[in-house]
Amino acid sequence: MQTNEPHLWRINQLFLFLGMLSIVFAVLKMASDIVVPLLIAIAIAILLLPLLAFFERRKVPRSIALILIIVTSIGIELGIGIFLVNEVDSFTHDSQSLASQLQSISDRVINQLIGYGLPIKNKDLLAIFNPSNLVGFFQSTLMQLGNQLSNIMLILFMAIFIVMESGYMYIKLQKTLNDSERLEASIEIISKIKTYFVIKAKISLLTALCAFIVLWYFDVSYPLLWATVTFFLNFIPVFGSIIAAIPPVILAVLDQGVMSGVWVMLWYIIINNVIGNIIEPGLMGRGLGLSSLTVFLSMTFWGWMFGPAGMILSVPLTMAFQFLLMQYEETKWLGFMMSDYQG
Repeated sequence: MQTNEPHLWRINQLFLFLGMLSIVFAVLKMASDIVVPLLIAIAIAILLLPLLAFFERRKVPRSIALILIIVTSIGIELGIGIFLVNEVDSFTHDSQSLASQLQSISDRVINQLIGYGLPIKNKDLLAIFNPSNLVGFFQSTLMQLGNQLSNIMLILFMAIFIVMESGYMYIKLQKTLNDSERLEASIEIISKIKTYFVIKAKISLLTALCAFIVLWYFDVSYPLLWATVTFFLNFIPVFGSIIAAIPPVILAVLDQGVMSGVWVMLWYIIINNVIGNIIEPGLMGRGLGLSSLTVFLSMTFWGWMFGPAGMILSVPLTMAFQFLLMQYEETKWLGFMMSDYQG
């Protein structure tokens, strides 16, 4: 009986850990209206840090550098925000017409398939592909993006304060963590997440620029809007670039015809393959330390927790969570299971 006690205690610890973790995640989900803007602010702050370093390398006083960053950031954010609000309003206004056009095309396709002798019913196809639901999905996604833009000033000022505090982060970590190994590990994960964000932002910007050129060339409606959506969705692993291609392809079909839609789809495939499979791995260098299954599950989980913002931030959030698990002997095994170790 006595020999089983340590084993039973480990099981009790596991259930206690899972129970506490469930409570933490439940609180985070209920507080998502506060947590999501904070996470976005942290992401923006990470992207602004290289700009601060740029000014400091040129001997610009820190106070002046921060003022320049604030002015630049407000100008860019306001410009993007005003543009996106107008574009989202225009797309929302036209969404009913787009759904009707898609419905008409789907009806013609069904009639042609029935003419070929295939036993297909309209209600069967609508159960799989409903044009109204498809347009509604992108409309709701864009409206969620617009809701976050309404908090843009709050998010931006939070990001500025985070940038201001960044210079003292190392000193605070030194005071907090007496263990040198844990200090080095903390600095390493912060650097890793920062590098991921900066490189991913550059890759996403290049992808969005290429997408805009293609959409402008084929005269697809709202090219700047879909290029902006491509930039943000490119942060979502695996499916982000695929989801970003769907509305431009559909609009190309509606505006210019089927062949135009095929060409837009082919160019999206080329852009995503060249940038995602050749350029991005070369810039990222070492892997993220997460298995493919972990990346996929984390995207689903954080998307459920925080919506589209959670999906966009799923990789850095999971990297941080894995780091926390690896710091304690009791949970190190779980962090190891999330890793990309292959033997």
